[in-house]
Amino acid sequence: MSRLLPTAFAVLSLASLAGLAHAQGPRGNQDANGDGVISAEEFDNAAKARFQRMDANHDGVIDADELAMIQKRMEERRAERPDAAPRPGGGGGGVWAEMDADHDGKVTEAEALAASRARFAKLDADKNGVLSEAEQPARRGPPN
Repeated sequence: MSRLLPTAFAVLSLASLAGLAHAQGPRGNQDANGDGVISAEEFDNAAKARFQRMDANHDGVIDADELAMIQKRMEERRAERPDAAPRPGGGGGGVWAEMDADHDGKVTEAEALAASRARFAKLDADKNGVLSEAEQPARRGPPN
């Protein structure tokens, strides 16, 4: 299982980052109201929705089994689109350690939201509480 965790945690990290590229609003990202900026509330709501999708058994945590299922789905999607550019990531142990604040091998919704809020803070370069189009990461392709 020790080999599975770093890989699975990398998947969680990628899935978290990929949330920006999955539909949450009319712009195909987390801009739910389509105004061209992503507020902290929109970012939080998208993170909560992403967590709920990933928590397959709805027990309030993302564990190694759920991460393995997510990894399998991502691999299947990549196989369907062989021309898609590879996504950054790999390794992932450090990212997991950051998300898994209590180091119990599981990520709770609170831990996932804390990591998402930290990401928002890093992206919000001008610290005005919203992500302008310039601060938003580029889309990685069509949502699946």
